[in-house]
Amino acid sequence: MHPLRRVVTGVVVGALLMLGAASLDTFTGAEVPVLGSFAAVAAPPDEPEIVEVPAPPATPGTCLTWTRPDAVDTALVDCAQPHLFEQAGTVVLADQVALPDDSTWRQLVDERCGPVVMTYLNDVFDPDGRYRVGALKPSPSKWEQGDRELRCGLQSASRSGALYPMTGRVADGDQAAVQEPGVCLAIDGPRVGDPVACSGPHALETVGIVDMAADFPNGYPAVADQDAYLQPKCNEIAAAYAGGPTVVTDKGLTVYWNNISEESWAAGTYRANCNVAALLPDRSGFAPVTGPVTGDVVIGDQLAPPAENTPDAGIPAPPTTTPAAPSSTPPADGSTAPTDGAPASEAPPAGEAPPVPVEVPVPLEGT
Repeated sequence: MHPLRRVVTGVVVGALLMLGAASLDTFTGAEVPVLGSFAAVAAPPDEPEIVEVPAPPATPGTCLTWTRPDAVDTALVDCAQPHLFEQAGTVVLADQVALPDDSTWRQLVDERCGPVVMTYLNDVFDPDGRYRVGALKPSPSKWEQGDRELRCGLQSASRSGALYPMTGRVADGDQAAVQEPGVCLAIDGPRVGDPVACSGPHALETVGIVDMAADFPNGYPAVADQDAYLQPKCNEIAAAYAGGPTVVTDKGLTVYWNNISEESWAAGTYRANCNVAALLPDRSGFAPVTGPVTGDVVIGDQLAPPAENTPDAGIPAPPTTTPAAPSSTPPADGSTAPTDGAPASEAPPAGEAPPVPVEVPVPLEGT
């Protein structure tokens, strides 16, 4: 029988680093996006060569969304509707003369937008949660015209950096980085990827959610206390989800859960995910698993190849992989398995990794 194993937040969940968790220089290969309405768009044949589109208001507490990869259709929407960016405030980069390069942009988002977002949220922010600090920058042409305004805000992104819709304001909802039962996360070499159908290769499958708030009313429970509580809970949930007390282990899988950090607990995060997964024989990372735990399961013994068709960072996630926007209402504990093994509705950002060093790609803050 495979021993039950806990997962310390920080390997994958913590890899979606947020405010103050790490230098943005660690987020390579992505850019702080240009707000499309700041950019010049193609003009009709009978018009001048470019057309300047007015930018939506930068009012804190308002929300923006777009559908195009270049964000040229950015529009203001009611925050109760699905959106990609919640505006927290602006900073003027008066000390920046030259247009910053990508590395400098990331540093500016970290240093300048972090405090803006914390003030906006009254310092109630889960550093390991589903949301992260983001920004929208002026286009090069606007920069040349003297525009130095950087819009700071919050967004929800996958591991690839693709943006997922949010519903409601961050301060009014649950920031926990949990996923609904039935969500499988892709395996991308040694890393965990974006949500995929459980019928294909994946790193892990979420089987349930546990809310620890009621059982720890006196404050943050130490990791050892969380483990003692979550081990039987997740074992029971996994058994109910899979269809029997030995189904998980009979299929060569192991139950994992994530611990909650003290910082996350202080921000109101009390829910943890229970997952099933398998490790490679040398325990260097996740083994590729094909099929949901409720059906036929095949576990590979070789490192998975890099994931294909990974969405670009900073653009709306493709409809084929986009879970429904997260709701501010937490689901009930426990779960039953979906019949088709496809991802259930919850915006990612966060699965769990085994207690082994697994290289994890970190999407750029502000993408």
